[in-house]
Amino acid sequence: MRHSILVLILILSLSIFLGPATAQSSFMYGKSIGAYSDLEFPSSAGEMGFFSSQSNGIFKPEGNGPFPAVVLAHTCGGLQPHITERAKDLISAGYLVLVLDSYGPRNHTAYCMPSGVLAPRVYKDAFDALKHLGQMKEVDLSRIYLVGLSLGSFVAGSVASPEVAYWVGAKQRFRASVGWYGSCTFDSGRGTWELVHSDMDKPLLLLMAKDDSETPIKSCFPLLEDMKAQGKPVSWHVYENATHGWDKSDARRGYSYSEETTKDAMKRTIEFLKQN
Repeated sequence: MRHSILVLILILSLSIFLGPATAQSSFMYGKSIGAYSDLEFPSSAGEMGFFSSQSNGIFKPEGNGPFPAVVLAHTCGGLQPHITERAKDLISAGYLVLVLDSYGPRNHTAYCMPSGVLAPRVYKDAFDALKHLGQMKEVDLSRIYLVGLSLGSFVAGSVASPEVAYWVGAKQRFRASVGWYGSCTFDSGRGTWELVHSDMDKPLLLLMAKDDSETPIKSCFPLLEDMKAQGKPVSWHVYENATHGWDKSDARRGYSYSEETTKDAMKRTIEFLKQN
């Protein structure tokens, strides 16, 4: 009881001295992260095969490395075949890939719902994966990136923020990040989440669909132009004729697979990683 009172006093104190947004961050991050234990990752990387377990697996190109590395963050649908295909693309380009799975080990089924694994927990998972990769001899420690799709794009935008790193207790930072079919804000039903943060200081590339009905991109403009003008390391590209989830098909959700968009997005992703 005494502990609960002390926590309440701390939150109220934060709201007075640091402002309501910071207090909300303290409460939201603490609650959603603490609801689940940390993930476990393998101690070494292997080569991806037909029977390889994708969940939090680490896969490397041929050779001994050290390799530049990517943490690949999934959508609200968890690990699906298109995530495996994106991992293969990155491996073929010479990157060691950790396929982050925030859902499977936690028996999570409430995809992107308040009762499930919330975004801040996935942010923490991504930083935990970064820390793990930083201890591996196969990895070029100076070149560890994050690439995320949909929910994973939320992660990509957020890991570019030093404030987010602070709230999840991360000591290390990704060199740069790329988000596919995400946005700059998201209406959670309990308020609007900031996904591209004003304090960002790491290179971020956003690849977006103009008519995305699941993560509408309206909030990105003129925000991104303004941030760019302020010298923030953000870049973007909008695909005029693509849907959300352009690298897979799901008629029920309105996703239409586009080979052209998928290939171009991966080309832009790899070019961006090489430049940063």
